[in-house]
Amino acid sequence: MQYSVSKRKINPLEERVKKLREKMPCKEYALYLVSLRAQGTEQLRDKLQRKNYDQKEIIQTIDRLTELGYLNDALFAETYFENLLRFKNFGYYGVKKKLMLKKIPEKEISRLLKGFSVKKEEEIAQRVLRQSARKTKEQLARSFQSKGFRPESFAKFLGLLG
Repeated sequence: MQYSVSKRKINPLEERVKKLREKMPCKEYALYLVSLRAQGTEQLRDKLQRKNYDQKEIIQTIDRLTELGYLNDALFAETYFENLLRFKNFGYYGVKKKLMLKKIPEKEISRLLKGFSVKKEEEIAQRVLRQSARKTKEQLARSFQSKGFRPESFAKFLGLLG
C-alpha cells in the first residue's frame, strides 16, 4: 500500500496568523513575561529590546505596567533579596552580585544590603558548613570566598581567628 503526500497550499489567512504569533505586540509580550514570574523594570526593558520593539512602545508599555501595579521594582528587589537569604547560600558580596545581575538599581541594592548583618551572614555560613562537612579548611575558605562571604563571617568557623 502506498501513501501519497499532497502539498497543501497555505491559506493567506493562516500565513498571516502565523506571522502575528511570531511577533506579539509589545504590551502582550510584556504581560506574558510578567505573568511567568516577577520582573524588574530594567530586566523587562532588556527583554523587550532584544525582541526589537520600538523604544517608544517599550517606554509606554513599562509605564502602563507600572501604573497598573504589575511592575514594582522595590517589591521585586525586596522579594528577590529575601529569597536569596532564605533559600540560597551566598554571602554579602554574592547577594550583591545577584541583585546587580537582575538590574536592580544601585540605590535599592544599598538599601537592602544595609540590613544584611554579619550575624545573618554567619547563619548562612553555618548552613554552608553543614553541607560541606568533608572539605578541608582550605577548601571551605575557597568555597566561602567564591560564594561572596566576608572574611569576618566565616573565619571563626575555620579557626582562623581567636
